[in-house]
Amino acid sequence: MPASSPQPLNPDGPPGRVDRRVQEFRARVLTTAEELFTERGIEATKIDDICEAADVAKRTLCNHFPTKAHIVQALSREAVSRMVASIDDARAAGRTTRERITILFDGFYASEDFEMGPVHREFVGSFFGAAHGTPEASEGEIRVSDAVQALLAAGGLEQLPRGASVETFAEVVLGSIYATTLEWVHRDDYDVRERTSEVGRFLASLLPAD
Repeated sequence: MPASSPQPLNPDGPPGRVDRRVQEFRARVLTTAEELFTERGIEATKIDDICEAADVAKRTLCNHFPTKAHIVQALSREAVSRMVASIDDARAAGRTTRERITILFDGFYASEDFEMGPVHREFVGSFFGAAHGTPEASEGEIRVSDAVQALLAAGGLEQLPRGASVETFAEVVLGSIYATTLEWVHRDDYDVRERTSEVGRFLASLLPAD
């Protein structure tokens, strides 16, 4: 297991004082690192910068995150958890597959807290590159795929295009999400909010009428 993912210190009960301190420390480091990565990019941010901004000792930080790559991997797992939560929320909020797809795509970048500037685009692009191809990334991709399949399965095969399986249409949905994100990363003039919503409406239009 990676050094950034220690086993819970008290897996059979509520977290104790030591557990809470570890969780609070990791949360402070990860929050600070994400802010710096967003402002400066991953490559331009050094471990020393994170230590200074989070007010933690470098030796202590490295006990939890031996390298910057371990921090990126931990942030990747958090991002996957947020994405899975969004998919689960869309599944719960919609009554049909058409509604669920529309809710999902409309909500991805709807938050006013989502930064749209060039530095953030660079951060997201670096984040994709740094996290891709690792065992943690593969696990995350499976989690997201499972969540999308659960969303589609909630409506049943009769609410999918004729001849399409849940697995096949899930791949179409995931490909659309990744494609719009990467378009935004590489194109300054790309309106990711509008385009993502438009793609969601198009996918919904492929489904049988409610």
